[in-house]
Amino acid sequence: MKRKQFMIIGLGQFGKSLVSTLHNSNVDLLVIDRDSTKLEDISDKASQAVCADASKQEVLEQFDIDSFDGAVITIGHDMEFSVKTVMHLKEMGMPFIMAKATSDFEGRILIKVGADKIIFPDREVGIRLGKEIVSGNYYDALDISETYSITDIVIPEKWINKSILELNLRKAHGINVIGIRRHEEVIINPNPDFVFKDEDILIVLGSNTDIENVRKIRSN
Repeated sequence: MKRKQFMIIGLGQFGKSLVSTLHNSNVDLLVIDRDSTKLEDISDKASQAVCADASKQEVLEQFDIDSFDGAVITIGHDMEFSVKTVMHLKEMGMPFIMAKATSDFEGRILIKVGADKIIFPDREVGIRLGKEIVSGNYYDALDISETYSITDIVIPEKWINKSILELNLRKAHGINVIGIRRHEEVIINPNPDFVFKDEDILIVLGSNTDIENVRKIRSN
């Protein structure tokens, strides 16, 4: 079977996880990032690691685009970068382009400029892991990475009677609430306007550091 070739652009937490996953598969990887220190972490997992700005057409023109099966743009915090990269790759004939987005609006823009599939990592992981928790697959759900976990947190008193949107948990504390345990009920993927009640148990996804910081809120 012919080995697949993919271009991975961006090495945040999501990008690194993707490279690590594909490393042991039948896939040759070209990884591009503007930060050389990030490339050092995955140098043994990629066929080629290049320190460059992939949003510039002259950078992408160095590679034989026709030899690739697809590309994944994993940058989610720089919309201009993602748009330019998708446009250049599409114009150069990349057969399949996946791009990370942080909102539906960003996703629609990336589709319009040429992306074939939009990835919402936090949303998709949250839904999947929430379902695993409900089904009882706790240990599989908890095993995300060395630095990220999914776990239960007793709600801090100061969060009671406030909504997820009001507390702005993702921006303020770096966590994503993917579920709520309320008595015998488990509410999966709650809406932003969901209001917490006393005795709620939060099912959260986040870095171990951020989760520990949230636990300290309750103890203070």
